[in-house]
Amino acid sequence: MGNCLKCFQSSSSSAAPTLPTSSSSPNASHTLNANSCQAATSIGNCYDIVGVNANERCAIYSDRPRETDELLSNRTPLKPANNCDTKRNSFKSLGLLNGSAPTMSEIITTAVKESMEVSDQTLNKLFEIYKDPDDEDMILTDGIERLCNDLNYQPDEFAILVLAWCLDASQMCRFTKTEFIDGLHKMRADTIASIRLRLEQTIEMLKVDSEMFKQLYRFTFRFGLEPDQRVLSLEMAIDLWKLVFTVQTPDLFSNWVIFLEKHPNIRRIPKDTWNMYLNFTEQCDIENYDDTEAWPSLFDDFVEYEKNRALEVTVHDDDNNNDDPLQSHVKAGGDTRHVS
Repeated sequence: MGNCLKCFQSSSSSAAPTLPTSSSSPNASHTLNANSCQAATSIGNCYDIVGVNANERCAIYSDRPRETDELLSNRTPLKPANNCDTKRNSFKSLGLLNGSAPTMSEIITTAVKESMEVSDQTLNKLFEIYKDPDDEDMILTDGIERLCNDLNYQPDEFAILVLAWCLDASQMCRFTKTEFIDGLHKMRADTIASIRLRLEQTIEMLKVDSEMFKQLYRFTFRFGLEPDQRVLSLEMAIDLWKLVFTVQTPDLFSNWVIFLEKHPNIRRIPKDTWNMYLNFTEQCDIENYDDTEAWPSLFDDFVEYEKNRALEVTVHDDDNNNDDPLQSHVKAGGDTRHVS
């Protein structure tokens, strides 16, 4: 994805140092909870086993300021199509949320709330393994590549985007020491194994929780920005859209990408277009689209493009039928037995 993450594609030739293990020793009941959670077949089971109070703040989001983007209001200009309900919306009523989480910060508590304590000493040792030799307060390209390799992920996989989100990384291709240590504290993870477990749990939750996914989606735009830039290049935006929609691909997404690539005058994607596209994908009713509503003009152009494309397909199919002597004879009411 994008020019930045392409630098991660080459595999590291140097062997990674021995990874530290957690120095904490949970009590017996805590160990039972942790083992049970790991054995759960779904993140929902993990919630039931751990039994977290919904009033406890989410470890990942408690310190993050909320966005107040008016473009992401509850008003939805389009009428939802009956056959376009996404899986994320379908699961809103799951017991996963226990029916009592009033804020976003309480939605994903369980996946990061096992009772094991995280050791500062262990986290610092883990950071030392991956830090850049020329910048002791940063994990840069080489270190991120080795971290991904130890986690058994490719640098351009969805899980690494989720990791960057959990660490609240400020930009691509680097984790600061503060981001790395504070983020892992909030994730309750201080070993490679526990980091991977937390990522797996979080990914499962993202598949079914629309509000949680929206937070990741908003983060992705900021994460992809070049320093001092306020818009994404089209190439970067497409790469990030493909990445963030890995677990849930919207209807017409491939058509959206084709539309963007066919129009060279579209060079940049601003924040409001990025944010509103998620709302747009959740409606996906092209026929009832109202261009008088407050959608970005790019969406108006896409809907017109889709309607014209659908019309061309219909006309082409009719022409093919007219070229078929059998179909023409049937339409005329003739006897198909006499058609050779």
